[in-house]
Amino acid sequence: MRNIIEELYYGNITPCDRDIVKGGTYSHLLHLVTRNEDDLMQTLTQEQQEIFEKFKDCASGLNDANELTAFTIGFKLGMRLALESMISTSDITDPKMN
Repeated sequence: MRNIIEELYYGNITPCDRDIVKGGTYSHLLHLVTRNEDDLMQTLTQEQQEIFEKFKDCASGLNDANELTAFTIGFKLGMRLALESMISTSDITDPKMN
């Protein structure tokens, strides 16, 4: 088995991929969004549909930026926790006051 860095390099780890559980909350909300979007699109003119598509593209880009920020913050926090956990045991058993 390869180490985690090799797995990441070869694309075997993709943190943004998620499985959708059928019947779960996400699945239900996705169904509602899709149904309501389809209903809305049928009421819009061609020009309004084009504007709505641009709106969805912008909203998607904003969502991508938010997910990247959340991932980055979470990753950094995880690394800080990992680093702190590597403090030598003498620091735990014989703490020094600063």
